[in-house]
Amino acid sequence: MPRPNTPESDLFERGVLVRLSGVDAGYGAATVLVGLEFESRAGEVALVTGPAAAGKTTFMHLLRLALEPRSGRAVILGQDVGRARSRTRANVKRRIGYVAENPVFIEQWTAFDNIAMPLRMLGKKPREYADDVRELVDFVGLNDAADLTIEKLSGAERRRAAIARALAAKPTLLLADDPTAGMSPADGRRIVRLLSEMRRVGAGVVIASQDDTLSDVAPMWVWRVDRGRLSAPEQTEAADAEAYE
Repeated sequence: MPRPNTPESDLFERGVLVRLSGVDAGYGAATVLVGLEFESRAGEVALVTGPAAAGKTTFMHLLRLALEPRSGRAVILGQDVGRARSRTRANVKRRIGYVAENPVFIEQWTAFDNIAMPLRMLGKKPREYADDVRELVDFVGLNDAADLTIEKLSGAERRRAAIARALAAKPTLLLADDPTAGMSPADGRRIVRLLSEMRRVGAGVVIASQDDTLSDVAPMWVWRVDRGRLSAPEQTEAADAEAYE
């Protein structure tokens, strides 16, 4: 948990889960993101959209602490991660759920067992987590597929399993990198609605996607990235959600 009486912990107590101030990031000699100013709050959804190769995936790597800022200040879950010790960074990572563009599973395991993996890694026994995993299976709509091996699931079902797995450890911040890739528009919107539902339990949700039409699936802040620079956000309201059922 954040230490009390620090500027970072004060931000966290006020519901600011992520604040980037003047952040540059990149790989090797290449700077991909420049001068980022970004904020994500508890109970809100942020959509980061832009063309291919604009820097969206690099941005998500930065938020999930897979990439360190080169300059500026990145405060995530109450910690200045650019200055934090490795143990503190590890503690922050454990409170972040991440849905990759191409989720990796143990293909011969069932969807249920793959979803339960984060809880098993925490040392929990099946009798301790079975009810929680069944609840997640129900939440993402995988009841009929929970006992099938992952290799037998459709693309949309695999993405639902990835979301459930990301939620298993009850993250404070949920990140999804291009979660609708390769899906039909209807399936993609359902996936984004599932992710957006986490705002109702106080989590912060950040979604990266080329599809800026996703902004009408739920109330959210829309940030646009192009050539490594992030625009000021625009707030949107959801369209009629029933149209995507």
